[in-house]
Amino acid sequence: ALARRYEPLAGAAPTVLWRRAAARLRSEGLEDVADDDAQGGDIVEALEAGLRFEVDVYGQKTGFYCDQRDNRAFLSPLCRGKRVLDLYCYSGGFALSALRAGAESAVGVDSSAPAVALATRNAGRNGLAATFEAADVSAWLKASDETFDVVVCDPPKLAPSARDLPKAARKYKAVNSLAMRAVAPGGLLLTCTCSSAMTTSGDFLKVLDDAAADASRRITVLRVAGAAADHVLQPAFPEGAYLTAVLLHVEAL
Repeated sequence: ALARRYEPLAGAAPTVLWRRAAARLRSEGLEDVADDDAQGGDIVEALEAGLRFEVDVYGQKTGFYCDQRDNRAFLSPLCRGKRVLDLYCYSGGFALSALRAGAESAVGVDSSAPAVALATRNAGRNGLAATFEAADVSAWLKASDETFDVVVCDPPKLAPSARDLPKAARKYKAVNSLAMRAVAPGGLLLTCTCSSAMTTSGDFLKVLDDAAADASRRITVLRVAGAAADHVLQPAFPEGAYLTAVLLHVEAL
């Protein structure tokens, strides 16, 4: 059924792959049947705004963060001539989009060595000179005294459910406090939460305000956005509005 719906858009019958999520299947009371075809290593190429990205369809989530497409498009022109830091960079989407738009330099940090290798290949695929490092983001920020004109902070889901919010709020505060310290005076921070529980709680801006106080920074909210336009929302399922992306102007107190 999916193949028939997408064929008019793609101009050919697409290949539909099933990414089984064992925990989700069990939570829905469904049988967890292994997919013998899901062995990994299935590489395809995605094209976004003139950039070519290698995508492992059995990698993190869907293999490419399409939900951040509009946010990359909005931020990248603001990076022209700027030094950019892409935290939790995965395949390098924000860093490479910034360089494509004329950023002076871009550094990406991710704890996953395979992700860093993927980002490095994507830089080479597009003829762009980016630096990617495999390291724990918090540890990297604590060890570095370098500042950047534009910082992107897009951590993984820290609040899988509402009961995890108190612990997640502390984690979001800690990493954002470090990220704000990495922003040069007058610079920009695009910080995100992909936790539906945090987004629907409405508490993310309060967490960022607390992080700013901890970092001795003054922040101004320039823009609050969500997932790209093709991530539609069903009113009966508000939890589907999982992504919040906040663009901040950061000044030292």
